[in-house]
Amino acid sequence: MIVLDTNSYSSVFDSKSSDHSDFRSVLQWVLDQRQACFVYGGTKYKSELKKMISYYNIVNQLKKTGKFVEIDEKMIDDNAKLLKNICPDKAFNDEHVVAIVNVSGCKLVCTKDKESIPYIKTKDFYSDKKTPKIYSSAKNKKLLSKRNIVELKNRC
Repeated sequence: MIVLDTNSYSSVFDSKSSDHSDFRSVLQWVLDQRQACFVYGGTKYKSELKKMISYYNIVNQLKKTGKFVEIDEKMIDDNAKLLKNICPDKAFNDEHVVAIVNVSGCKLVCTKDKESIPYIKTKDFYSDKKTPKIYSSAKNKKLLSKRNIVELKNRC
């Protein structure tokens, strides 16, 4: 399972993207591993997703095949609100990504947002103090392994 930050959609899904070679492995891993999928959810993520019109067909097809799985919206929204109360920094604008990790039990996040990584890696944001691993380029390809596939919690 992997949380795909919306800032990485073009890199993962668009073969014409300048950095697709760094991110195509993420899509291939999800497609090749029977139990791997992208996880998403919450009001803010869905709002960002609606702006990604050019990826609607890809996302829709992945949903139909069980490769794009929604996690309980209310639980993510509640957790994201709690995280923002803990850390009201303006720079912490991916609280929904951390909340998806918390609520789903996912171990991986794919993002190109260098400013959000320190927040995503903040141990105090996670009840088990285990932070997710970050896929940000092809150098992280080893993270795409079966050991990082978990049974999802709180699916819709």
